[in-house]
Amino acid sequence: MIIAKRLKGKAIATWLGPTGDAARRAVAQLRQKVTKQPQRLDLYVDIADPWSYLAAQAASRLIKAYPVELAVHVVTPPASDVDPQPTLRTKHAVRDCQQLAEYWNIDFVSKKESDSGSIRDAKTVLIKQRSATDQLQCVIDLGGAIWTNDKKQLVQLCGTWGTESHGEVPPILNSNYAELRKAGHYQSGMFQYGGGWYWGIDRLPYLEAALAADFGTAVANVVTPRPEAERAAAKLSDKPLLCDLWFSYRSPYSYLALEQIEDVLAPYDVPIHLRPMFPMVTRGLEVPAIKRMYIVRDAKREADRLNIPFGELCDPIGAGVDNCIAIAHWAHQRGALMEFSRSAMRGIWAEARDMAEYVDLRYVVERAGLPWNEAREALGNMEATRWANANAADLAVVGLWGVPSFRVGDFVAWGQDRLPLLADRLRRHAAAVSS
Repeated sequence: MIIAKRLKGKAIATWLGPTGDAARRAVAQLRQKVTKQPQRLDLYVDIADPWSYLAAQAASRLIKAYPVELAVHVVTPPASDVDPQPTLRTKHAVRDCQQLAEYWNIDFVSKKESDSGSIRDAKTVLIKQRSATDQLQCVIDLGGAIWTNDKKQLVQLCGTWGTESHGEVPPILNSNYAELRKAGHYQSGMFQYGGGWYWGIDRLPYLEAALAADFGTAVANVVTPRPEAERAAAKLSDKPLLCDLWFSYRSPYSYLALEQIEDVLAPYDVPIHLRPMFPMVTRGLEVPAIKRMYIVRDAKREADRLNIPFGELCDPIGAGVDNCIAIAHWAHQRGALMEFSRSAMRGIWAEARDMAEYVDLRYVVERAGLPWNEAREALGNMEATRWANANAADLAVVGLWGVPSFRVGDFVAWGQDRLPLLADRLRRHAAAVSS
C-alpha cells in the first residue's frame, strides 16, 4: 500500500512539474494554430468583487505593455460549491483589497461591501455589447464609482455607456460563468492566457513572464510595491505582538506558509501561536475537483519559486488528518508543534507519506525529534478534536474560514501570499515603536 502511494505521488509530481506544464501549454498553442486565433488574454470579472476591480486595473496596464488581444467576460459570483461562505468572503475581500492597495500601486478606497442597488445597475451596463478595450474601461469606471460609493457618478456612467434591461442580466452572466467553469476555473478576478490561470494581482509575475516570453519583450512589472515613504510607520497594537497562524494539514498553502513564517517573524522577535484545524471538507465545506486542481497546480509553481520541495503528495484526508491533529495536540503540549507540523507537512506534500500509516507517521514524528512511543499513545485523543474545533471557532471570530490565516495585532489576512504584507506591517510597527 505504501509503495503504491509513493508511486502515485511520483506520478502526480510529474503531472505538476515542467513536463505537465509543457504539455498543457503545447495544447493551448496547438488550439491557437488550429483556430488561427491570436494569443488572447481573457479576464473574468464580477463587478461586485473588489479583487476583479484590482485585476481590471492591472489588465489596463498589461495591454499597454504587451501587444496581446484582450477579452473581458463579466460573470456571476462563484457558485455555492466553490464558495461555502459568501457573506464572509465579500467582507474579507474588501478588507483584503484595502491591504493590497496600501502595499501595491493599485487603487481601492472602500471600507465596506458594495451597494446592491449599484451592482444591479452596473450589470445592466456591462451586458451591453462593446469592444474589449471599451468593456475594460467600463469595468474600471463603474468599479471606481461603486467602490467610492459615488452614486451620482454611477448614474452618469450608466448614461454614458448605455444599458440593457435588468431582465437580460441573469441569463447572460450565468452563461458566462458556465463558460468559465467549462474553461477550467470557478471564480472572478482571474486571467487566462496560454493554457494557464492567474489569479488577480497576486499571480501577475507568472503572467507577465509568459507574455514577455511570447512577445519578445522585457517584463514590465505593471504592478509594484508603493515606495516605503508612502507606507508610513504604524503600530499593529499597543500590546506585545503575537502571531496566530491557523492552518490545515490538508492545505498545500498552509505547508508553504509554515515553511516561511518563522523567517518573517524572526527579525521582530514575534512569537507564533499555531492553530491547527480540520480541513474544510471535514467541517462540512466541500472543495470540488475543479478547485482542488487549480490549488495544487498553483501551489506547485509557488513552491518552485520559493525553492520549497513540493509535488510528491499523499492526501491525508480521513485517518491521516485525524492522526496529525492528535499528535499535533500532544506536540503542542511539549512545545514542539512547529517541529512536528513542518515534518508532517513535508511528508504529505513533498514525499507522498501516508499519515494514515504508522510507518510514515513514525518517520515524520521521529524526524521532528519526538519519541514515537509517546506520540502513538496520543492517537485517538478526543481532546485534540475539541482543540482543533476551538481553533476553527476562533478563526470565525476574525471573519475568516480558510487557511492559512494570520492575525498579528490589527492585521488579519488569509493566504501565504499575504506574508510580504505581514512583513511590511511588522516593519512599519517597529518603526512606530522606535520613533
